[in-house]
Amino acid sequence: MSYSINANVSHAFYYTSASYKNGAAFEKAVRKAFSGAIHYSLTEKTDDPYITDMQNVERFLHGGGQAYRVTRFFLKDIFPDLGQAGFAGWCAVLSYFEEFGIMSVSFHYSLRGTSTDALIALRQSGIYKKYKFGDDICSCNELAQKVSSALGFSKHVETSFLCEITKFGAYTDISEMETKESGRLYGILSGDEGYDFVPGHILKERLSSSWGSRDFIRLYASRQTFLFVNLLGSPRHAEYLKREETFGIAANGACDPYFYVGECPLTVNHGILFSVEFVMMLKVMVTGVLAFQTEHRKKKFTTYYRKISETRELRRKIIKVLEKVEHIEISEIGELSAMLLVSQHIAPTVEHVKYLLELLEADLTLTYSEINNFMVTVLTILGLLFALWEISLSLPLN
Repeated sequence: MSYSINANVSHAFYYTSASYKNGAAFEKAVRKAFSGAIHYSLTEKTDDPYITDMQNVERFLHGGGQAYRVTRFFLKDIFPDLGQAGFAGWCAVLSYFEEFGIMSVSFHYSLRGTSTDALIALRQSGIYKKYKFGDDICSCNELAQKVSSALGFSKHVETSFLCEITKFGAYTDISEMETKESGRLYGILSGDEGYDFVPGHILKERLSSSWGSRDFIRLYASRQTFLFVNLLGSPRHAEYLKREETFGIAANGACDPYFYVGECPLTVNHGILFSVEFVMMLKVMVTGVLAFQTEHRKKKFTTYYRKISETRELRRKIIKVLEKVEHIEISEIGELSAMLLVSQHIAPTVEHVKYLLELLEADLTLTYSEINNFMVTVLTILGLLFALWEISLSLPLN
């Protein structure tokens, strides 16, 4: 049986290796490279519906902003032929996490009346599928490379795939959908077109890493792929909206705009985009820490001072990772982030990172000790030489 599906898809590419002093320096570089870029502000009023949706969700869920410093731009220079591509909406977003020197380039688009197989095909090779952009024809992967090169980011570290399904045939109940359509959900999540032939226990296992704070939403995660079922047209969602309207008007005089966020290519609904972004950023950091440590250990002929400097830098990165992971609040958003951390195998890796920090502390202490011992030895020899020189001066010439 074929089902008509409405979906929003986001491809995000994460880069490191460029060095900007701060967000202002990055902003200057973006404006020079992309004249049509629009700087994202949480408070600035705008007529752009996508930016407004992002503002409403971020403001409602995160108050004054994210727990990390991020400079964002909407790249209006990059826009495909929607008709030829079959998209109902599109936007490109550039985000720079200045505390960690990480940049993400993400492309977001909407599909209406699509199919399970079409989404599976996008999961398999969506970043390489080419679309028409003005006089050019290129893929999301090629676009990301162009953007990163223009801004001096040379090291591509991670790629994520986020798919939000807002309509799946006539289904209005998540539990029923998960029971009857576990194969299709698994197929979209994993990119496995042979989902009809996968044993039930494997389907159950692959869909076990999930989260949902409402009975009309459910998020599944596997590796760098995230599938968010958000049945916006269901009776339960309509009842939920009516409840929020009643409460909002009674408590605050009006219902918060957050609850009216509907079909949006950005996949910001319920803050899923921000949670995925947070976890992927941590994954890039953890990967970078482990790679940094491996390269650091290989350098046998590094000078003492260089070794101290590199060790301190690695120590700083590890502490940053631990701070972000261990200070997740126990809330609806915190529980979601915690689930995603487990799905990406970051939580177990953090234990290894903690052990690595202990080793680095010992290594740093030993390095300081070696330098001090070396300096004491050098000063002692110089003192002896100076004493001998003074003695030689006091001796008669004959």
